[in-house]
Amino acid sequence: MMQLRANGMRAFALVLGMQLCTGSPAVATSLKEMYDLAAPGSGYDKYIVLEAGVTYTGGLWVGGTFNRITARFEEREEDVCIVGGGAILDLQGGEICIAYCNSRLDIDDCVIINGDVKYRGYDDETIQLIPQGSVRYVTFYQPHDYGVRMCGSGTGILLERNIVVDAVETGDDFQYLNGSPMEWLPTGASFSMSNTGGGYNLFDNWSYHSDPVANDDLLRHFNFL
Repeated sequence: MMQLRANGMRAFALVLGMQLCTGSPAVATSLKEMYDLAAPGSGYDKYIVLEAGVTYTGGLWVGGTFNRITARFEEREEDVCIVGGGAILDLQGGEICIAYCNSRLDIDDCVIINGDVKYRGYDDETIQLIPQGSVRYVTFYQPHDYGVRMCGSGTGILLERNIVVDAVETGDDFQYLNGSPMEWLPTGASFSMSNTGGGYNLFDNWSYHSDPVANDDLLRHFNFL
């Protein structure tokens, strides 16, 4: 786990930002559309292969949901792999989230902007819905809320050689079952782990904030919530 302060990282952030702001993607399509079209492969229920030079927009929800009316989890089990291929994923303020299931989500080799990746689990000893997976070789630029957030999960999740630049603080995060914001769930960290998840596998991940004050705050790089 590394916190970046070097001039080289500042230059990298500047170049990346200029490319994302001024570049003209060859094609733009929605990530959800690619998910809907994806077939099974390599042991996954959905094997999504993206292309370099293409910008994919919008977020993606995998797994189950919690119905606040019935107070029950509505489960859906499926393993999903996103093979990035150097593509840009503009989540447009959304997220790629796997939640309330015992499936896995693997993501590699892409650039994610304007959103984050979340693993949401639940374990009360009676119900165990804990997703697993990996995020590898992903560059996050100005992700909203976090780069990667693990909530009630952690065991069986690998974060390897990712770079997060300028994670955006958007205010207090929401409690996952009732949707109420809580001051002890601050946003703006590059990597946020769950206090109840455990078993974390983090290798060679890098974090940088161009704001010197934010960059000097260790909790804006790695924290536990």
